[in-house]
Amino acid sequence: MNVRFKISAISLAATTIFQLTLPVKSAETTQLKPLNGVKIGNIKYLNSETLPDEKLEQAILRDHLSDYNEINPKNYIRYYYNRIDLNNDNQSEIIVYLVGSYVCGSGGCNALIYTTKGQDYQLVSRHTLVNPPILITPQTNSGWKNLVFLTRGGGAKPEYNLMSFNGRNYPSNPSLQPAVPANTTLTGIGLFADSLTSPGIRLKPLNQS
Repeated sequence: MNVRFKISAISLAATTIFQLTLPVKSAETTQLKPLNGVKIGNIKYLNSETLPDEKLEQAILRDHLSDYNEINPKNYIRYYYNRIDLNNDNQSEIIVYLVGSYVCGSGGCNALIYTTKGQDYQLVSRHTLVNPPILITPQTNSGWKNLVFLTRGGGAKPEYNLMSFNGRNYPSNPSLQPAVPANTTLTGIGLFADSLTSPGIRLKPLNQS
């Protein structure tokens, strides 16, 4: 089933303008901060990959943005991605963060998680209301590492939410998942720490060269 999270431009204008007009300052990173009694421990922050991945772009368009070619190309989407092993099988999964009016709202943007299958990418899960950085923790559930997402905006109280693998995928909406308890110390790897200060990679519609 091709489920696509598409938010109206009217409710997203402020967020989109902010994200698309920031200057590029690659030396700066976005880091997690103590919140609601949750402490921040040793976190290694990674910037996103900088080289376009054509097969990944095809997978994104196939699985999540099949009608992206129908919108104004000026309202383009940019993407960020990192490769990291989430299930200890010595094969990297690919986590994608999408930014643009088509995929973002006041509560955050969309993200996708892929695994490799032969020479192709296979979708594991889709996510809404994503705010970077995404934290990859050392703890696991059903053999996959737990994730922590920061939810905020859209009138919601800011909090860290635990995203645990259920045997098939990760939950799509972090705001519906359990909040990380107070006095927890977060550790692990933070992804997309540069997404607010670097241009990312432009995702071209299928009919664009």
